[in-house]
Amino acid sequence: MAEAEPIPGRATPEGTRRFAERFPALPGHFRRPDRLWLSSLGLGTKPGAPGGVDDLCYRSAVPRVLELGANVVDTAISYRQQTSERALGRALRRAFAENVARRDEVFVISKCGYLAYDAESIMDPRRYLVKTYVDSGLVDVNEVVNGVHVLSPRFVADQVERSRRNLGLETIDLYLLEDPELQLAAHGPSEFRTLLAKLFETLEDKCASGAIAAYGLSTWHGLLVPYGERGHLSMFELLETAMQVGGADHHLRGIALPYSVGQGEAKALESQFGPEAKPTPLLETLRDTGTAVFTAAPLVQGRAARGLPLFFRQAFPDQRTDAQRCLQFARSTPGVTTTLVAMRSPEHVDENLATAEREPAKPEVIERLFERARKRAAPV
Repeated sequence: MAEAEPIPGRATPEGTRRFAERFPALPGHFRRPDRLWLSSLGLGTKPGAPGGVDDLCYRSAVPRVLELGANVVDTAISYRQQTSERALGRALRRAFAENVARRDEVFVISKCGYLAYDAESIMDPRRYLVKTYVDSGLVDVNEVVNGVHVLSPRFVADQVERSRRNLGLETIDLYLLEDPELQLAAHGPSEFRTLLAKLFETLEDKCASGAIAAYGLSTWHGLLVPYGERGHLSMFELLETAMQVGGADHHLRGIALPYSVGQGEAKALESQFGPEAKPTPLLETLRDTGTAVFTAAPLVQGRAARGLPLFFRQAFPDQRTDAQRCLQFARSTPGVTTTLVAMRSPEHVDENLATAEREPAKPEVIERLFERARKRAAPV
């Protein structure tokens, strides 16, 4: 069967505003870190087995998510061995054809950084990776960190094109480099910064060609490690490198990282140096930079949504379930653009998106929760 033509277009200010205007009953749900209108909750596609039932689940979830007012969808080439990208792409194609949404209304995120097996290949996984990446000359074995992680300009350029084909999109709205702190640990700060500049050059070229609209980083802990400690990623240096490579109109526009009731370092830990050259939390450092912040793991793999303490439940009295309270906490935190949550069943989609029917909690509510946590952690 001939491959379908890629869907043209990308998320635009006009399109995302049009989408937001269809949901006037969702107060405070849409944010504008830069020019685009992005929903405070978005669909993640990481959990599950490759293909099969989980493909069907995600393909059913996508139109429901769009119908309920979320226009941010997140995936990666490594998720479910490339089948998450493909399931998402097919679901979006159908949603656009059936006028559930338009291409310019939906913000699509993908990522690379890990050697990704193709679940649709008949080859042994190890043989597939060696043949596809090493034997082809695409990856030098010396570029591989921890046995699976690669971030080289040649590899990233290849992964962008594979992701575009998997998704069936002409343009990916945001393309992220996964866990760059692994390369930092392997190569040291000086060599890493040189590598980062080359990677940003590659991504700026992809922006210029229209393959992607913007780029950024997806990090598990690098941006949260305190300044001066091993493994720390400096947001200031990242933005400075982007400026050096792409000028004032550089396309570093997004950061993804974990944030939840059990992992609040992005707001509470003074891990970065801000504009005033003093230690500040990451979310404060990014304020007014035009950088969108996408937070992941809001339910801490489901653990945070069970047995929450009474004081936390009382902070969000207008939410019905602990999962909703966790989502309300994350999306209400100042500086967070979109909270990404994996949703595979219609019941979970309906429950999670119902969170947006209430206004985000006031900043002082979030601050009181952190203040309580600080007092409990203080030495006696």
